[in-house]
This record gives sequence, C-alpha cells and structure tokens, in this order.
Amino acid sequence: MRLTADLAEKAEAALNAETTPWQVDPTKLERLKGEAVSRQGNILKTDLETAANGAKTDVQLRAVRGILLGYGRTCVAATTDPIFSSLIIMPPDYDLEKVTTDVADSLLEAGGLASWQTTQIQARGDLMMLAGTCRSKIGAARSDALVKEFGRSADPRVRDYYSRSFDKGLAEPTTISTLAGCNRTIAGYRAKIR
Repeated sequence: MRLTADLAEKAEAALNAETTPWQVDPTKLERLKGEAVSRQGNILKTDLETAANGAKTDVQLRAVRGILLGYGRTCVAATTDPIFSSLIIMPPDYDLEKVTTDVADSLLEAGGLASWQTTQIQARGDLMMLAGTCRSKIGAARSDALVKEFGRSADPRVRDYYSRSFDKGLAEPTTISTLAGCNRTIAGYRAKIR
C-alpha cells in the first residue's frame, strides 16, 4: 500500500465534498475531524502497546500478526471508500496475508518466533552464531566447516538469518572466552540439530 503524493490536499477536498451537503458548522466539522484523527492514532498506539506489554508467551507474541492483519484489512477496505480510495493506492496483486506475515516475521525473527523459524532453524542459527563467536578460539578452518555444514538453506530468509547470526557472533568474540567453552557449547548445539 502507498499513500498518494498530495495526501493532505486530496483528503481535505474529499472530506469537503462528502460533508458539504450536511450543512454542519465548519468549526464543528474541523473539531470532529481532529478528534477522529487523534482517536485513530490513540487506538493504534494503545493496541500495539497493549499487545507488546501483555505478551508473555510465544503465542501472545505471535499475535502481533493478527493486529497487523486487522489494520491491513482496514487499509484494503479504504481503497474502495468514497473518501479514502483516492488517498490509498493498493498495488496490483497485493496479498495482504503475505505482507502481514512478512512484517510480523521481521518483528519476531530476532526472538526466533517468525513463522518460518523451526526449532531446527533456530538451533542452526545459534550454531552459526557460535561459529562466529568462537572463530578466534577454534580457528578459521573449523569455523568455516561449521558454516558449510549447518549454514545452508534453499530458503533465502533462512540463509540471511544464518548469515546475520554468524555476523552477530563474529562481532561478539568474548561471549565465550575459552576453547573448552566453545567446544562444549558447539557440541551441545550439534546434538540439538541431529
């Protein structure tokens, strides 16, 4: 979805065209318009904050997709509304379900809760992080071998996740300070994957 370039002017013109026949005092109309905009902003803020602050379980965190889907449906409906249809442009072949899932996944990925993140993918991502973190202790050849063995996927999202995990580990080489600690931790994650 995208908004028209001259949003403010078009919105004002559409609202004026809609309300002129009503013969409502312009001052009152301006107040009602401001209240509606403020109300909608407060609803969005409240819903998202409530979901974020109230989420204690994985299921509750994943519910963010439902909130985004609700707002997306409102936007889709707006594309056929007499006022908003000239303001909100829906791209051809727009897939609200896919877009919502992609946005929710981008918010949940860091916590391992994206729709595509299985426990196997998470364990491999953790192993990629260890390959980066422990590189200076286990050596480049062993680190590269771990990446080669466990960092592959046909899914580009998963490959990117593995690469980012490795990079994060590489940036934090002091997380595990000894070779023995690296060996123990790597063995633990290998066991989870097999």
